[in-house]
Amino acid sequence: MDVQIWLVIPLEFYFLPMIRCTKVLIGTKVQIKEIDVDTGNVKILVNDARGEMYGMDYDYKFKYMYFTRYHHRSIMRFPYPTENPVLEKFIDTGSGPTGLAIDSEYGHVYWTEYNTHRLRRCNVNGSNAVIIASNLKYPFSIRLSLVNRWMYVVERFKRIIKARFNYSESHGIVDLNTRVDYMDLDINEDKLYWTTFYQGDLKSASVRGCDVKTLFQTGNAKYYQPIDVYGSSIFYSSNQKLLMSNTTQGTTSTELYTDTYSIFSIYVHHQTAYFL
Repeated sequence: MDVQIWLVIPLEFYFLPMIRCTKVLIGTKVQIKEIDVDTGNVKILVNDARGEMYGMDYDYKFKYMYFTRYHHRSIMRFPYPTENPVLEKFIDTGSGPTGLAIDSEYGHVYWTEYNTHRLRRCNVNGSNAVIIASNLKYPFSIRLSLVNRWMYVVERFKRIIKARFNYSESHGIVDLNTRVDYMDLDINEDKLYWTTFYQGDLKSASVRGCDVKTLFQTGNAKYYQPIDVYGSSIFYSSNQKLLMSNTTQGTTSTELYTDTYSIFSIYVHHQTAYFL
């Protein structure tokens, strides 16, 4: 005799309140901190980062946060989110790594090496480190479009490059004509955003390299100004300050937090949860 068991789910389950929580991680040469955008709470995640971390990215599949340590020639990682993150060395790079990007779909970690002009990749277990490209000109930031399988790389004083993940195809799409360290990719709008070091401008273009615009001046020049775009919000730093603006041209900014050290990297982590 077949026995059927029915599970009855109350109708109110489908109308549970939903929490959207935006956390911004910032990296200095000393610490990594987490700022809750909604509450303003600040939490120290890593207390001894020891080195300028110009790149930071997250592996959503295995839930690890990665960051570069330029002067220590290594990439570090720690589980996130967690109450007590344990920091571990992921790989010794041999040369100072700058930009960093994670391909969670295929299990790869990409990074740029500024002084050796290289783009490299390894597996998420640290194995099979290979050189993807070795003729770049002072590469800095790197971003990945996992859907379209394109990568975007900033050559610091020259241009933005669009290339396939194995670098079988590459194109220079934006001539910079000034120093640019940091760039971010908005995959929903198919746009790139970057900051200029000497002028302090925040600029944008399409992922094809056209329609280049100056959105606004950040107010500070000759400072590292990492950025991260999430939805219609742009999070960026101006020396020691973390600020938030939106992607509308000519908008103003809101100051979220001021650190005692210069901010070298930013990563926006967004969570959605339901509660009873």
